[in-house]
Amino acid sequence: MNKRLSIIIPLYNVRDYVDRTAKSIASQWTKDIEVIVIDDGSIDDSLDVCISHLPDIEVIKIIQENKGLSAARNAGIRAATGEYLLFLDGDDFLLPGAIRNILSLLEIDSPDVIYGRFLLWDFKRGFTPARPYEYNPPEDAKKRTEYILGNPSQPSWNAWRYITRRSFITQNNLFFIDGILSEDVPWTLTVLEAAGPISFLKEPFYAYYHSRPLSIMRSRNPKRLIDLNNSVANLVKQYKDRPVVCTQLVWQSFLFIYEYCLFKQTERNEIYNSYRAVLPKYNHSDVRLHRITSKCNNPLLLYVLSVGMLILRQMRRILVGVRRFPWRPKINTTSGY
Repeated sequence: MNKRLSIIIPLYNVRDYVDRTAKSIASQWTKDIEVIVIDDGSIDDSLDVCISHLPDIEVIKIIQENKGLSAARNAGIRAATGEYLLFLDGDDFLLPGAIRNILSLLEIDSPDVIYGRFLLWDFKRGFTPARPYEYNPPEDAKKRTEYILGNPSQPSWNAWRYITRRSFITQNNLFFIDGILSEDVPWTLTVLEAAGPISFLKEPFYAYYHSRPLSIMRSRNPKRLIDLNNSVANLVKQYKDRPVVCTQLVWQSFLFIYEYCLFKQTERNEIYNSYRAVLPKYNHSDVRLHRITSKCNNPLLLYVLSVGMLILRQMRRILVGVRRFPWRPKINTTSGY
């Protein structure tokens, strides 16, 4: 029988973290869900560790050569039989009650997309408390996209924030773009634009491990910035008549501009060429800092700006780091993982 929910877990060298991921599912598993695990060319035993913590659950296993997160997620989508899809990265985990809350919502609504909340988490400091956020989008579909992407409470570009109807994804060919990094940006915008009904899951359901060493988001990979800038440049051109969307897209490019000064000269040359296509688009934003950044039309100016942004980033971490994680929920002792 088809399941209500398919949980898709791409794995790539996360054996030290995936036990928590698997336990978070096993502790709340029901017959209404299926688990699909994709080993994307790991050189460790991530798959075995994951399966070992799902002893009583029938798991669909896919083993493939390393093709990247997009290809792994796409493989999971194609293998899924569930009515809805949930993407769970192999170093993150579901919060207690997440599956129950999702299935309860689906008893009431049948949306194309469920938009959910999350908590930040790391080993040393635990959880960051969720900020209050009420979901009251405009009725107009375009303004709804802008409302979600402009969420002041939490970033909204991560694919794992969206639980999607499988038929909506497959029938509209809303697969991830193979071969690129920062794949969530074009996918999320495309999904939101194509979606019919969108429901909101009030309780946080996802724990995002935001400071894992060697994660894709923390690794210094020039391709990540190049792909991100290329995606942003193309999307801003496509949505040039939507200033709010353009501003949010430009923010995605700007968020990582501090990394520019951390790369080698040869890598900076490649990255700068990708920024050249994006910097003029910064003028679409009404944010003054973006407009200033748009004037960095040579590598030296961009380098100076990135140094300044790196210093500001480090100072902010020092100033707010002490009080950023004051709240630690009793999740570790009550949930079993």
